[in-house]
Amino acid sequence: MRGLLFLILLLSQIASAAPTLSADPYPASGGQPSAASFTVNGGSEVACTLVTVAGGLQPKCDLASITAPGTYTLVMKVTAAAGCVNTPFAATCTATGTASSAPFSYKWLGANVPGPVLSVSP
Repeated sequence: MRGLLFLILLLSQIASAAPTLSADPYPASGGQPSAASFTVNGGSEVACTLVTVAGGLQPKCDLASITAPGTYTLVMKVTAAAGCVNTPFAATCTATGTASSAPFSYKWLGANVPGPVLSVSP
């Protein structure tokens, strides 16, 4: 019985995992972002992670801060830090820069099935 309750709890946590916002990976041969963030309805920025994938970095953002069903406007921003690449007799430097995505409409309808009601009987 204890194992069954643990399994039900585990499955409910997996089923209710927060969605993730992600962008296409940045190819390793080009400029790489040093940070990423997103906003919800123009609010304050929420930090994202930069995940190393085959060929570069991919921004991924956990949307756990969205806690109620509704329609939201999301905007992701990436930042590249300034830096220089030195080669013999030359250097190529880039300035700090940011780029934002076009606004993205996200609609969360909420759970389409209510959670189970558990009871324990002797």
